[in-house]
Amino acid sequence: MTARSLRVSLLIIALVLTLAGAADAGDAEKGKLIYTSRCSFCHGAAGRGDGAAGAMLKPPATNFTTPEFWKTATPESMKSVIQNGKPGTAMVSFKASLNAEQVDQVISHLQTFKPQQ
Repeated sequence: MTARSLRVSLLIIALVLTLAGAADAGDAEKGKLIYTSRCSFCHGAAGRGDGAAGAMLKPPATNFTTPEFWKTATPESMKSVIQNGKPGTAMVSFKASLNAEQVDQVISHLQTFKPQQ
């Protein structure tokens, strides 16, 4: 591989990574709109489980800002809870009202609540 072809390859990789990051940011922004209209009533605007209804729930709404939540949270586990609800809690299924792309967008937004390590 020549120096020129290496530079071109690196430039392409950088462009792809930049575009991928922009897509993720767009997904998180779309997810924020869905989260605000569908989730924040219980989970709160900042994801702390302190929405208008969240404090009254038994068990309380999940706080997405804690390290404890993120120790076990995976995109797959979050997708399952959003789509199927969570037995024994007030978390209902959104399978009938959110499509797979919207669920992924909400998950992208939820990841913005993850504490910095």
